[in-house]
Amino acid sequence: MPLAARSTGLRMFIGAHVSGAKGVQNSVTNCVHIGGNAFALFLKSQRKWENPPLQDEHRDGFKSNCIEHQYDATKHILPHGSYLVNLAQEDPDKAKQAYDSFLEDLQRCEALGVKLYNFHPGTTNNAPRPAAIARIASALNRAHASTTTVVPLLETIAGSGNVIGSTFHDLASIISLVENKSRIGICLDTCHLFAAGYDLRTPTSFGAVIKDLDETVGLQYVRALHLNDSKAPFESRRDLHANIGTGFLGLRAFWNVMNEKRFEGLPMVLETPIDRKVDGGEGEMKVKKDVENDGEEGPATGQKGRGKAKSKDKGPAKPPKEKTVEHKSIWAREIKLLESLIGMDVEGEEFKRMEKELADQGAEEREKHLEAFERKLEKEQKVKTKDIGSFFVKGKAKTKAKGDGNVQQAVEDAGSPLSELSDLSDDSDK
Repeated sequence: MPLAARSTGLRMFIGAHVSGAKGVQNSVTNCVHIGGNAFALFLKSQRKWENPPLQDEHRDGFKSNCIEHQYDATKHILPHGSYLVNLAQEDPDKAKQAYDSFLEDLQRCEALGVKLYNFHPGTTNNAPRPAAIARIASALNRAHASTTTVVPLLETIAGSGNVIGSTFHDLASIISLVENKSRIGICLDTCHLFAAGYDLRTPTSFGAVIKDLDETVGLQYVRALHLNDSKAPFESRRDLHANIGTGFLGLRAFWNVMNEKRFEGLPMVLETPIDRKVDGGEGEMKVKKDVENDGEEGPATGQKGRGKAKSKDKGPAKPPKEKTVEHKSIWAREIKLLESLIGMDVEGEEFKRMEKELADQGAEEREKHLEAFERKLEKEQKVKTKDIGSFFVKGKAKTKAKGDGNVQQAVEDAGSPLSELSDLSDDSDK
């Protein structure tokens, strides 16, 4: 029996990233089980390069299940790309490996009749950013020439530094180089946006983000959303998914999303945690192992908790890992929660009750991650202060040798990036 009945007649199509274990056809019934009207899945293992080909019976079963359960494969199904693929890769052999895997996924989409495909843009690996972006666009142009209908979607990313996709400017730069604009789009991840510095929590800030997105990229390119709250604070650059309403985004952010008319008809996919301790009840959550460099907690994949860890040659054995079990009822409840926000009075008693209840559930988790984030900032500030002091010492030594008294020039000559000192400058022209 399904955990929840599917809603009908809604403007928003909400579901979750469900398992396609033992055949992609099972993803359809897994979505029916939680009462979802849209879903994501992995088309093959996201953890390894080599995978068996898509079986004909699985393909046919997927198509027939979509027809039976009335899922529009061209609109409301959103396969997720492999975490291994980096289309910005500069090394020729690695670039070929990434592209071949990417193209194979697009071909699987077309075999299944699926039109949308979500993927992470990639990372520069310390190469010049414009060149890395150009490589992503070039790979997309090649993939378009080798396929006919599928539309790749660039996902917004939480990280900074070498990661591509954490700003709207990154996405716009890639799209500008794509030749067939009708076959490119973006997927907005609420947790990623928040962590990257885009505030969705109030009507004013949400409106400003939408305006920025429209002016920089264009709202016509938004083709899907990932709905996740955030365990980490605003602009933390950490990709840590929380259950809806329990994180730093809070329920009002999701009310803003669910009542944005320009998002109507798009697939909206939950990637929230559903693993819970076996003996701790549903209120205690096990933090899943990071699956990306920027710390993302990936969608549930059907893997259960393991037993005791093996002892190493040196040192005591690690404590046993907590066993967990998936509670898919969490997704079923979250789907109904999000659907209930459509048209709800945000100032009404019902909304305020739900908002407080969910915020209270996540209070301990938020406090833990806030403390960790503040410690990280404090540590970074100490390192920065130490580096600046070192630059000045080098600069003064250089100045004394030159005898010209120009500390700033001496620091520059010693190899310091002056941007590190910009906050200390008295030059009002800068």
